[in-house]
Amino acid sequence: MKISRVITLIVLAAFAGVLATGALQAQTKEPIKVGMIQPLSGPIAAAGSYITNGAKIAMDRVNAKGGVLGRPLELIIEDNKSDPAETRNAAEKLIVRDKVPVIIGAWGSSMTLAMMPLAAQHGIPIVVETSSSGKITDPKTPGQKVVSRISPTSELEAVGAGALIPTLGMKKIGYLAVNTDWGRGAVAAFGDAFKKNGATIEAVEYVGQADTDFYAQLTKFKAAGVDSIVITDDAPKAAKMLQQMKELGLNVKVLVTGGSAWPDSIVQLAGAKAAEGAMFVTFYNPYDYAMAGDGDASRAYVEEWKKRGLPWIGVVEGMRGFDAVNVVAKALETAGEPTAPKVHDALRRLEMKALYGIVKFDKNGQSFSNIILTQVRDGKYAVVGVTPSAKLWDAAATK
Repeated sequence: MKISRVITLIVLAAFAGVLATGALQAQTKEPIKVGMIQPLSGPIAAAGSYITNGAKIAMDRVNAKGGVLGRPLELIIEDNKSDPAETRNAAEKLIVRDKVPVIIGAWGSSMTLAMMPLAAQHGIPIVVETSSSGKITDPKTPGQKVVSRISPTSELEAVGAGALIPTLGMKKIGYLAVNTDWGRGAVAAFGDAFKKNGATIEAVEYVGQADTDFYAQLTKFKAAGVDSIVITDDAPKAAKMLQQMKELGLNVKVLVTGGSAWPDSIVQLAGAKAAEGAMFVTFYNPYDYAMAGDGDASRAYVEEWKKRGLPWIGVVEGMRGFDAVNVVAKALETAGEPTAPKVHDALRRLEMKALYGIVKFDKNGQSFSNIILTQVRDGKYAVVGVTPSAKLWDAAATK
């Protein structure tokens, strides 16, 4: 009996040792590094921090399920300081020193465009999570061949929202846009959509990224007799513009493009009175999980955002980082190995449900997202209309 018991104990100890060794090996496996570039300082740092937090939620969720290819994901996050030159420097560091097989970035269109030629030179794929300039997926743009963009272009925003223009009563429009590739591209795209739907842009004013005083531009719009103002800028500046419109007695319809500003954020930043009636082109509804492409992921994302005590006004921006990491994880799994050429090929063949809608890429590396028009009504979030990504894909397939 004693001998039998001793043998049993030896076997159990050996088995436990094997399990411990396996667990240790799993814990010490080399992580797969994923590069990420966001504006974590400078005038749009808040947006960059929201996206980074969304990305971390996705990374932790992926790793809790065993990682990718049996290895944990590790985000190597770089600050581009809201500057194109710094973006290129950050990309060079990620490519040359960290040897990442893929980069997520870089919020602003001018920043993304700045790093594309370098990434293409090294064959490193870029997953674009926010930037909307049409140049990014234009085959004539240097570096376009390595881009897979999950965020919609300004042209897609205009298609999704443009059909609603006649019902909104927008006729004479003043356009206030940030003076970047994003802002200039949006003015052109929405200008075409307005013209097709019976509205005209009477005046265009561009502002700097760090500007806070918009009285001069708004006074010009008031003198021109516009009935509507369209804004392409980040949420804090859009809120300032709305406050200053209220002070000037400029009572017009307002549409904010780009997906960064949404009812909850503007009510908090501008106040309910200044925000009332303002409309926003957005891509994600955190109140209706079923409206996302992946309802279960949407629920998990929102619940974790709240659990971590992150600012609620950033939840719609943060989803961009959440989706980007999940897209990268799926591409890595499909690729079978974390090498840039394999990941790039996997991205171009990828199709999955995400918070943006259905993510897959056309021949130029562009995906189509949900386009959701929202509005502040009685100080609260309201949906005006929706163009699902599936509908946009179906329309593209018939062309």
